[in-house]
Amino acid sequence: ARVVDIGPTWLRSRDAGAGYRMQALVLGNAATDATIANKPSMVVLASVHAREYTPAELLTRFAEWLVLGHGVDPEATWLLDSYRFHLVLQGNPDGRKKSEAGASWRKNVNNTNGSCSATGYGVDLNRNFPFRWNSAAGGSSGDPCVGNYRGPQRQSEPETQNLLRYIAGVPDANGVYRGGVFPDRRADAITSAAPVDTRGVFIDLHSYAKMVLWPWAHTTSSAADAVALRTMGRRLAWFN
Repeated sequence: ARVVDIGPTWLRSRDAGAGYRMQALVLGNAATDATIANKPSMVVLASVHAREYTPAELLTRFAEWLVLGHGVDPEATWLLDSYRFHLVLQGNPDGRKKSEAGASWRKNVNNTNGSCSATGYGVDLNRNFPFRWNSAAGGSSGDPCVGNYRGPQRQSEPETQNLLRYIAGVPDANGVYRGGVFPDRRADAITSAAPVDTRGVFIDLHSYAKMVLWPWAHTTSSAADAVALRTMGRRLAWFN
């Protein structure tokens, strides 16, 4: 197990004495790295909406089960020996602290956009990622004071910048993301499928609506990998 610092929250980026450093908990058996080339990774992001407490708790318990079960439970042992896990237990630490103080807080704590009430400011980090940002399909708002405010521009927030850099990497001169856990492998066209040898799983855990969502959300057209995504999504929903 090791902890990776992935960057500052909005508060910490403005004041070294405030806010938090965002972190990823990385789990895996280094002793099998030499025998299993290019281990697939699972990346799980939890509680990017601050008031959703249970994803962080659930993911922490999963991490504990993996580590405490290694060498004892055959499934936990096989998973840690064969794969690598990158677990972001708190996707919105500043907002979580605000929520713990008694507010029903969803967003981060960026108070520089608009003139909002004491309970209305912030950016919905889940609407701030660059892919299809401000899509014509809707699902976000340009009003800084509402819950699904997408931010003044795509990837404007330190938290989303940290997560994208860690998971996907940074874009090169051609706009291809490199250097993250999951470097870019799809072509830019929305109809492009991931190569058949693509391995790994990304899951964003929330605690609302009792649904399993898979791409795409901005269109009714099926993703190129729709059959595999749907199969996995239905399997997860069955266990839930």
